[in-house]
Amino acid sequence: MSPGYLLDHSHGYFAQGAWVAGVPEKSFWSGLKMRGKLKYPITSYRCVRCHLLVSYAHPEPPK
Repeated sequence: MSPGYLLDHSHGYFAQGAWVAGVPEKSFWSGLKMRGKLKYPITSYRCVRCHLLVSYAHPEPPK
């Protein structure tokens, strides 16, 4: 497992969530420093029987 955090970047619109590698670093202008950070889209799956959610941060969108 590698450290990272979930990015919330949907102020006023809908967007797919993202996982960002590393430790969050504060930025005065944009909230968090994002330049050069690896970002992966998050895909979540839900069990239709027990409703468990499992999320994955795939390097490429799943097919």
